[in-house]
Amino acid sequence: MYVLAVILAIAGSVVYHLSIKFVPSGVNPFLSLSVSYGIALLLCLPGIYLYEGSRNFQVLNWSVAGVALGMLGIEIGFLLLYRAGGHLGVSSLLTNAASTLLLLPIGLLFFREAFSVTRLLGMGIALCGLWLMMPRK
Repeated sequence: MYVLAVILAIAGSVVYHLSIKFVPSGVNPFLSLSVSYGIALLLCLPGIYLYEGSRNFQVLNWSVAGVALGMLGIEIGFLLLYRAGGHLGVSSLLTNAASTLLLLPIGLLFFREAFSVTRLLGMGIALCGLWLMMPRK
């Protein structure tokens, strides 16, 4: 299941970045995202009945609003980043590396995730990669 989930996330990310890169520059970004969210809603509805788990709205908590806020930030951010000339091959890596650098210490401090020298070296390499990828003028 893990490998399938990784493949699905990678495929979704590729489709997402290719699609958002081609949103016409004259279109209001919030209109574009609203239509995209509407389509995503329609695609999600059958999954409510096909996937196991509680279907009770009362079980939901604050995290649903956090996911919505995060989705909006990611999507508006990438749409505006690409409109500002962000490169398809660099923008995703840049933002994911930066997010990872922020999430690693959060995982260590608040979720007691394992610390290792390998992860520390990975953070260092990610920082070097971020520095190398930063636009230069």
